[in-house]
Amino acid sequence: MIRKIHSILPHILFAILAVLIILPSLESVGEYYSFLTVVILIEVALIFNRKSIVANDIGIIVFVFLIFWEYTTAKHGVKNGMLYPAPENVFAIFIKDYKKIFEGIFSSLRLLFMAFGIAILLGVGLGLFVGLSDRLSGTILPIVRVISPIPPVIYSPYAVALLPSFRAASIFVVTLTIFWSLFMSMVLSVRDIDKKIMDSAKTLNLSKRSLILNVLVPYSLPGIINSISVSVSTSFLVLTAAEMIGATAGLGWYVKYNSDFANFTKVIFGIIMIGIVVTLLNALVGVIRKVLIRWK
Repeated sequence: MIRKIHSILPHILFAILAVLIILPSLESVGEYYSFLTVVILIEVALIFNRKSIVANDIGIIVFVFLIFWEYTTAKHGVKNGMLYPAPENVFAIFIKDYKKIFEGIFSSLRLLFMAFGIAILLGVGLGLFVGLSDRLSGTILPIVRVISPIPPVIYSPYAVALLPSFRAASIFVVTLTIFWSLFMSMVLSVRDIDKKIMDSAKTLNLSKRSLILNVLVPYSLPGIINSISVSVSTSFLVLTAAEMIGATAGLGWYVKYNSDFANFTKVIFGIIMIGIVVTLLNALVGVIRKVLIRWK
C-alpha cells in the first residue's frame, strides 16, 4: 500500500502544481507557459522512469519545492520580489534571452573541452612517463601531493595578468584543475599494475609502444574515466568562477553580469542552466564509461 502511494505521489503533486500554475497570479508575474512546459517535461521523464524508486523520490522533492516556490512568490507574494522572483518569470527568461544563454553555454563548453583535451594529453602522457620510472615517481609524487590540493582558481588573477588573453588564462586554470587528478591516477595505475601482467608482457617480448597502448592504457582506463567524472563538476565550477573575473561570455559571465545589475531573475535562471549543463556532462561521461569500459 505504501509503495503504491509512493509511486503515484509524484503525479499527484504534478497535478497540484499544474493547477496552481494555471490559477491567477499576482500582477508582477508574467506568462506561465514556459514554466508549465518545464513541469510537464519533468512529469514525462518520471513516467518514462516510473519503475525507478529513486526517480520517484527525486520527483517528489522537485515538485514539493516547485509548489512551495510557486505559492510563496507567484500566488502569495514575498516582501522582496526582486530577490525572490516567481518561477514563471525565471523560466520565461529562456524565451527572452535564449541567444545569450546558448552563446554562454557554447562559450563555456568550448573552453572546457579544450582544457579537457590538453589535460588528458598531458596527464596521461606525463603520468605514463613518470609511472614507468621508479626514480621519477619517487621524486615527483611527494611534490605533486603538496601542490595538487591547492585550488587552481587561486591562480586566476596571476594567469589573467601573465597570459596573453583571458581565454588562455581560463584554459590554463581549468586544465590545471583536471590535470592533477588525471596525472596522479595514471602514475598510481602504472605503479600498481599486477606484476604478473608485466611479466606476461615481457615474456611476449612486446615493444615499449605495444606495452603502453595494449597493456598500460587499457589497464589505466577505468581510473582515467573515474578521474574525468570527478573532475567534470569541479572543472566547471572553476571555469564559472574564472568567467566571473574578466570574461565577456560564458555562463559564469552571464550570472555575474546580471548580478551587477541586480537582475536576480536572470541570475537564478543562469544558476539553473549551470546545474543542467553539469548534469548533462556527467551523463555524457557515464555513456563514455559504458562504451570504453565494457568489461565493468
